[in-house]
Amino acid sequence: MVAERIDHAAVISRLTAIAGAKNVLAQPEARVKYAHDQYWYAIAAAAAGQPLSRPDAAITPETVEQVAAVVRLANELNIPLTPWGGGSGVQGAANADRGGIVLDTRKLKAIRHIDELSLTCTVEAGLACRDFEAYLNERGLTFTHYPASTEWATIGGSIGARGSGVLSSKYGKIEDHVLSVEFVTPTGEIVHTPAVPRHAAGPELTQLLIGSEGTLGVVTAAVVKLRRLPTRRVFGVFSFASLEEGAEAGRKIMVSGLRPAVLRYYDAYAAAHSLARAVETPLTSPTMVLMFDGEYPSLVNTEAETAFSICRQHGGEELPASIGETWWDRRYVFYYPPYAPELPSIWGTVDVVADFSHINAVYHATTRAIREAAGPEWNLSLNTHFSHWYEWGSMIYARMKIPTGPADLAEAKALHDKIIKAGVDAALAAGAVINDHHGVGLRLQPFMEAQYGSAGMNALSQIKHGLDPKNILCPGKLGLG
Repeated sequence: MVAERIDHAAVISRLTAIAGAKNVLAQPEARVKYAHDQYWYAIAAAAAGQPLSRPDAAITPETVEQVAAVVRLANELNIPLTPWGGGSGVQGAANADRGGIVLDTRKLKAIRHIDELSLTCTVEAGLACRDFEAYLNERGLTFTHYPASTEWATIGGSIGARGSGVLSSKYGKIEDHVLSVEFVTPTGEIVHTPAVPRHAAGPELTQLLIGSEGTLGVVTAAVVKLRRLPTRRVFGVFSFASLEEGAEAGRKIMVSGLRPAVLRYYDAYAAAHSLARAVETPLTSPTMVLMFDGEYPSLVNTEAETAFSICRQHGGEELPASIGETWWDRRYVFYYPPYAPELPSIWGTVDVVADFSHINAVYHATTRAIREAAGPEWNLSLNTHFSHWYEWGSMIYARMKIPTGPADLAEAKALHDKIIKAGVDAALAAGAVINDHHGVGLRLQPFMEAQYGSAGMNALSQIKHGLDPKNILCPGKLGLG
């Protein structure tokens, strides 16, 4: 859907009636404030005066009832509606690329209830992960969802993108943290999904909403799992002579039932550049950072030593544990200047996941394709690590950067897209799934049919059409509508 003729004054008047003038922005303020998320091309396009996100208005509702009213208004007026969390997504999902209304959820930030017996919490979608964690830590609790963008990422944004954090190998991704959700349907009804996900009362609506990137409903609150803050953390760092030896050690750790809170495995280039820079220690070989935590120190010690023994059995050379402690203390620095890239650079991540039977082939195919996609004149660098691990497989986080791209925006985008396509195509051919935890957005939308097949996309489209008959929510995103 593209809004053809919008009576802007009337829209602003109606939105103001819903949430008050203090919570409504018209053009051009809305287009300045919501010009882009953290998708490279959205940033570059906005800097070039050609923003992808072109909202006609923006609203920050304060209650779920106001959210529902906004959604009903968008249906009445046939105006696209794009939910906005922290704007930290790197795939472009939050851009209002077809105009319409941006619905900013960040005033929905109440912590409604903590159940001390069940260790659960009902929290609203607009609360930043960092602020939620700080609130819990003061009470001896933790959410354990630590995304790299924790300063900006919201609970709802994490749910929408099926996000992950640095502790995922033990505690899981966001879908493992969420028990139920409150959401507003694309036609404006308020729904509360069943209280817990382990039920046989029909399909699991909660998981349908997780990862839907705002296309199937607007998540306004969630019931999430909590844990006690760990009383002990044990770090271990190992270097390996070959990438495959470390990957096999990681596989054996995960399939054996051990659960490190952190298992990050950097290839030789990433270890020597990205990791070494962050921990201020020279590193030249593939390097694994492990961390075990828990409430029972003796159990943590036993689990850690068992995993470290597996690393030694596979030729792992033990490095000072202080490297891991430094990594933990500085785990977010990779995402801020001077570590994070800025214009006029081109950057992007090919983030793919596969089972252990395919993961080594996926690594080699993906990294080779990315390096070969740009000529030597562009001086492309590629930092790659295995970021999140599961009992069945792992993922490849391959982050490329070109220090200075073409001055012309269209040429820069063509180069960016060529590199991403090469990496994604190679990963799919090698047996991977196109994304682990960043979502699809605009960047990966062209690859959805290759991932799902035409029949799979048809099934998704029917779900979208059934819930959103006027195609109001995020039209075109995920390749739907």
